[in-house]
Amino acid sequence: MNQRSLFDAYREPLVDVRDPNAVEDDKPRLNGQNLLILERLRQGPATNAELSQIALKYSSRTSDLRKAGYNVTCERQPGGVCVYRLEE
Repeated sequence: MNQRSLFDAYREPLVDVRDPNAVEDDKPRLNGQNLLILERLRQGPATNAELSQIALKYSSRTSDLRKAGYNVTCERQPGGVCVYRLEE
């Protein structure tokens, strides 16, 4: 009997890797928190406070998205607030 694992659904990356130069070993990591942040940014700009609710290391996740070919920008505002945008 060939029983499936709970993790079978996570074997393929969920984030569409746009960069043709992306390292093959990095592609499986581009799911989970990366996908949640990508989905949030597709809804519009998000502050660092909002993204920290999704992932404490949100800056690393936005960096992962940039490496995958997404244009994620960060605009610093007074008071320590940063606004992240997905430029498509």
